[in-house]
Amino acid sequence: MDILGEILKQVLEGAAQQQAQPQQQAPQRQPQPQQRPQQPPQGMPSPNDLSDILTQIFGGGGAQKLPEVVKQFEEKGMRDQVDSWVRTGPNKPVERRQIEDAFGQRELEDIARSKGIDRDQLADVLAKYIPRIIDELTPSGQMPARR
Repeated sequence: MDILGEILKQVLEGAAQQQAQPQQQAPQRQPQPQQRPQQPPQGMPSPNDLSDILTQIFGGGGAQKLPEVVKQFEEKGMRDQVDSWVRTGPNKPVERRQIEDAFGQRELEDIARSKGIDRDQLADVLAKYIPRIIDELTPSGQMPARR
């Protein structure tokens, strides 16, 4: 079972719906030409790239590296934030700088370069999605037991 894939699908669909809502509320004055699927802004990861990146970070579809990812954040002084992501309840935010601290600027640079995206924007995107993904991977409010 590809739990990370399912979670990524839900997270990305939710993000796409949030982006589409303001457009839906705006009145249409002129008929629009046939619209192509929205492409991410220059330097930002596409949904497929983001899925690949997060699968790489979390260790495949089963999120085998979840404990290691959590440990990386805890070792960088973000235990309180990580606890909020694992426990039930609201998730505390994480900043781009903290993502860079947890993963290392070199690793982020390597990932960004492999996908042809901007490292700073990658860190911003990861700061947005990692708390939610860890939250979704720990629905009971606890880290899953190792098999």
